[in-house]
Amino acid sequence: MKFRESIAAGLAAVAIFVAAAGCDSATLPVHTIHTDSAGIPIATAIEPLWGPGEGWIVEPEPLLEIGTITGTSEYQFTDVVAAVRLSTGDIVVAERAASELRSYDAAGNFQWRAGRDGEGPGEFRSLDFVGTTAGDSLVTYDGALLRAQLFDPQGRLARTYRVAISEGEATGRGTSADKAVGVVDGLLVVRFIDYGERIPNGVVRWPPERLASLDLVDGAVGSLIVLPGGEAYVEAREEGRYSHETYVFSKGPEYGAARGRLAVIDTEAWSVRLISPRDGATTAVFRREVAPREATNALFEVHLDGIVEIVFPDPDQVEPERIAGLQRMWRGRLRAPDLPVLRAVHVDETGHLWLQPYYVAGAEPPPLEVLAPDGAWLGSVSLPPGLVRAFIQYQAPYMEIGDDYVLGVWTDELDVQYVRMYRINKTSADRG
Repeated sequence: MKFRESIAAGLAAVAIFVAAAGCDSATLPVHTIHTDSAGIPIATAIEPLWGPGEGWIVEPEPLLEIGTITGTSEYQFTDVVAAVRLSTGDIVVAERAASELRSYDAAGNFQWRAGRDGEGPGEFRSLDFVGTTAGDSLVTYDGALLRAQLFDPQGRLARTYRVAISEGEATGRGTSADKAVGVVDGLLVVRFIDYGERIPNGVVRWPPERLASLDLVDGAVGSLIVLPGGEAYVEAREEGRYSHETYVFSKGPEYGAARGRLAVIDTEAWSVRLISPRDGATTAVFRREVAPREATNALFEVHLDGIVEIVFPDPDQVEPERIAGLQRMWRGRLRAPDLPVLRAVHVDETGHLWLQPYYVAGAEPPPLEVLAPDGAWLGSVSLPPGLVRAFIQYQAPYMEIGDDYVLGVWTDELDVQYVRMYRINKTSADRG
């Protein structure tokens, strides 16, 4: 039986179980139903486990804040792409604008910097990611050079890797590395864009996306899985040329990786697939029935206002004609009838999954929905306002969620960037 067919059979059994349970008024509430299909665990969420006043809370005041409006350069941030916490409590920040890693102790005091702009060993043309692996070693990814580098905890370069699919795995029009997804079990997982041999026409899921893993011991790159890409309007032309335009409210795959888990979502449904970072095999499926919202004109206008704010953060300093031109361009694009259901997935240090429900660009982000390692739906957790989240997820800073902390990039009312760490209070007592 094919995987999709076996999953459908398992979900049919779930539906029968739920219907039977509903016939008995004495039956306790069903929160998450666990089934199995072809050896793959399936968890279907019905209700959150946390009741009113229960659950986790991210405390409003940060445990640590690094950054300043004025002062020495090592505390000023312009384009932070990620921050990671080492076992010592030290924080290492990847600052793309300066092409460097910066280290701070547990109190936020600057310790060292490594890297500069360039293409030589230890240099960066586009510092797009930093993660950690065994022994607090630091893993970076450079999207411009298609290169990963391994540094020791003191910022000394240890190894350099070329990130490329092995010969024979790339398809007709070529495969190119695009972004780092995360580090899992000594592997750097990278998303590739896989153009294939055929250029489609219309609103299609193209080009496909291929996940591959780079072994940080021997540098070998292995293909894991190929997925339909994000929706776009594609028009094939003569001699292999094509146009590729944004499809507003498009659906597509997104990824999260940390602490032994690699999670894949398709934003058109509330569903998570866990896959092996070694061979791409599906190891579990977590899902919930959520109907997509209609993409109304009112929601589109809120979305467009948000796009304008992203492109022109200071509209008073921009000629009105430029803003009007951007608005005309977006209003002229094709639009999906429904909004995506999800926007992002994060994996924390303990194997919990944090799902970000979809929101339009100009709206306040809703709380994240948290799943236990076995797929049980726990409930929702709100993050302090000001967290940097770009319109397209892979342009936003990576967020690290530990056992009892959230580490990320926040901005103030002046759009100044700060690296902050907040405590996660996991006491489930009534909070009144």
